Amino acid sequence: MILNNFRSIILFITLFYLVGCQSEDSLKPMTFQEIYPDNLSDVTKIEIRQGGGELKTITDLEIIDDWIDSIKDIIFEPDENQEGRVGYLYSVKLFEENDVKIFFDTSEIGDYYYRSNNQIVERIDKLFVES
Repeated sequence: MILNNFRSIILFITLFYLVGCQSEDSLKPMTFQEIYPDNLSDVTKIEIRQGGGELKTITDLEIIDDWIDSIKDIIFEPDENQEGRVGYLYSVKLFEENDVKIFFDTSEIGDYYYRSNNQIVERIDKLFVES
């Protein structure tokens, strides 16, 4: 009985480890368009919050479409270090009508951390400043 419990525990730990490793190993570089859960052309609102707390909301569809077109092919490289972090330069929410479709900041999308990417930071900063 004790031997069966011990085997079950070892099997559980092994499977837990393999599943955890598999999800991190499956992280691969992806474009923003590949990461976005729906059709980018359906975005109707963008909210950008600067790290200091200032919030800007963009609802002009022409500005939204131009900005999305400028970021959709940017490649996001997963960071090897997936440990939690605090703080950001900007956080961004993309909406379809009143539904938040994706929330990300300058180093994290969903539950995954990405390497610093000057292209996305520059595009977010430009949209924030010009809106």
